[in-house]
Amino acid sequence: MTSIRCVIRTVVMILAIGISAEAAPQKTDYDANKLFQEPTYFGQPLTFWLEVIRDRNEEKISLAFDAVRSLGPDGWIAVPDLTRIISASFAPIDLAKDSHESIASKLYDVSVRAEAVDALGAIGESASPAASALIRWALMPRILPGSSRTADDEELFMELVILDAEERLRVAAAIAKLGRSAFPAVAALLSSPEAPRRRLGVAVLNQDALPIAAELLRSDACEDRKLGFAIFKDMDLVVAQPYLDELRKRVCVIRSD
Repeated sequence: MTSIRCVIRTVVMILAIGISAEAAPQKTDYDANKLFQEPTYFGQPLTFWLEVIRDRNEEKISLAFDAVRSLGPDGWIAVPDLTRIISASFAPIDLAKDSHESIASKLYDVSVRAEAVDALGAIGESASPAASALIRWALMPRILPGSSRTADDEELFMELVILDAEERLRVAAAIAKLGRSAFPAVAALLSSPEAPRRRLGVAVLNQDALPIAAELLRSDACEDRKLGFAIFKDMDLVVAQPYLDELRKRVCVIRSD
């Protein structure tokens, strides 16, 4: 409990600095009037494009997602529909059992979810209620390992692993755009005992994960220092292994001061 409180406090402190540095735009009569006008794209209201997404109209669905993304924060009304897309159940691709048609169908599903993730990121802070659903989708298994049968399957498996990594990074980028309301969810990722969840948190925060890990390592509480070390370890691309080895020995040395 101490660790997650410390992480939440530090996440809020560090990320809030970046947000408060941006000048808040002044409201105008034009902005107020927009509240009573339904946004349009290619001459069609947003409700039309949301219906296209609900119907999975393959001819127009890409354009529909373009419509939501183009509206940015004004596309907030799409958040429930987009959240439902990424929250739907998903059966991992099984190269040993799935037919080519089944694999193609699942890949299409992944591509639709990818569009929804990007749209939520474009909407920004108003999409913060989708944070939990985004995290579940990022961590959801999309491929069953060890199911390859042929040389072609091996090649396909490699491509699917690359796709899986792309989807996790896509979600991390989207969560990073959700603003203050998503801070507790990000802090919970960082303080998780499960490495995949922590790594997702590190991916969301990017370079901002470093001062958080540093703050935890400076803590007087052993559990906080252990968590700080775990986050450093998850950042092994930028923290040299010899340093990690030395930190591991020192992280819970009892302080005499």
